[in-house]
Amino acid sequence: MSPELNALEELYRSRTAGSLKLSNTAGKYLPGGVAANGKYLPPYPIYMIGGQGAEMIDVDRNKYIDLLMGAGVHILGHSPERVLRAVHQQLDIGVHYYLPAEAEVKLAEKVCQVMPSVEMVRFLNSGSESTLMAIRAARAYRKRSKIVKFEGNFHGQHDTVLVSTLAVEGEPNSPIAHIDSAGIPENVKENVIILPYNDPEIAGEQIRKHADELGGVIVEPVSAFGLGVVPAEIEFLKALSAVTTETGIPLIFDEVVTNFRLALGGAAEYFKIVPDLVCLGKILGGGFAIGGFGGKREIMDRVVTPKVGLWDLSEQIFQSGCFSGNPVSMVAGLAVLEELEKGTAYPQINSLAESLCSGMTALGERLGVPLLATRVASIFQFHFTTSPIKNKRDALKANKQAAGLFHLGLRAHGIMASAHPLFISTAHNQGHVGRVLEISETVLKQMLKDKLF
Repeated sequence: MSPELNALEELYRSRTAGSLKLSNTAGKYLPGGVAANGKYLPPYPIYMIGGQGAEMIDVDRNKYIDLLMGAGVHILGHSPERVLRAVHQQLDIGVHYYLPAEAEVKLAEKVCQVMPSVEMVRFLNSGSESTLMAIRAARAYRKRSKIVKFEGNFHGQHDTVLVSTLAVEGEPNSPIAHIDSAGIPENVKENVIILPYNDPEIAGEQIRKHADELGGVIVEPVSAFGLGVVPAEIEFLKALSAVTTETGIPLIFDEVVTNFRLALGGAAEYFKIVPDLVCLGKILGGGFAIGGFGGKREIMDRVVTPKVGLWDLSEQIFQSGCFSGNPVSMVAGLAVLEELEKGTAYPQINSLAESLCSGMTALGERLGVPLLATRVASIFQFHFTTSPIKNKRDALKANKQAAGLFHLGLRAHGIMASAHPLFISTAHNQGHVGRVLEISETVLKQMLKDKLF
């Protein structure tokens, strides 16, 4: 083993020479060699050439059991036959019209049928667009500029919400808005009130205090990327629902990750709490670019529906996009939702995720490793800590370096994982779960041997 490398990185490098070569070329044209920061996994990215079912293959022809699943997109696995068939049929008749298509109507109708929180919906092209437009709609409806956001919740990459997701500032019970990216003006903080996640008393008190200033309250029902798959506690969600109903402030659920993942009806069905607006994405597009926002007809019709004649700048929002509602994403998404309607997917994937997480917990106990598995339905992540996690301050206490090395070790042994939330699909089976547990034991034992904790 090279003295400057641990055994896990040595193995990673020995298996991925082709990716290293491609990374060096890509770095000349793509910042970091990638099209998005989330694709950069140190020490260098692994470049893929194919994905089928629960597995992927890289440029070095290494196979991986995939736990990232397109960042949560592929609930039916990579390249499911039903989705590909629908897409091929659409490609034969047209790729992009700009004008509305029948497929757009069909997917909208299906979303409104299965989600109790959605009476009208608009389709977009990304999760960040979803939260951007949902917040804009809420502000237009309330005619107020400020929003409440919770520490550690991730709502995309636009200026308003890239605040207090990655870092914290101020006291735990009185957080201060912290800008998480260069290039975001400091005055953005003036319109964002940051509150602790999973604290119903503080949330109720502060939302009432600032009610006259607030255009909306946005929350992740499951804080995925920012906290590492930590659910909102039911009393917290009940408190948010009660105080926003009392004050007339739109409650926005960011379900870009959880829509159709927790249940067919999303978090509203899973938690039995119905928001005023919901942000959609990922699974909704069946593997193609997608975003969406929807909710109560009263809000959507008033501020989103175009009015005949002059644009009403006092109330109407502007929301458009060349590729919004493109027919390829629409037919792919509809195929996925129709498959999920059969009802067999959720028991299967939830059971497999529970088996994997309970197995990891038992493994940590047996090896004496401080390993915590957090899970909601088929979404999960592993943390190196002995303490429960309910908010961002708790999450920051976990050993991030150990987690990074563990994920590196998994990738080196053919399990695709990272700090991003992990997912089970209907293409996974108990054999995959057993293999992940086997490899995890190998990696943890190597980390213990090399004193990497």
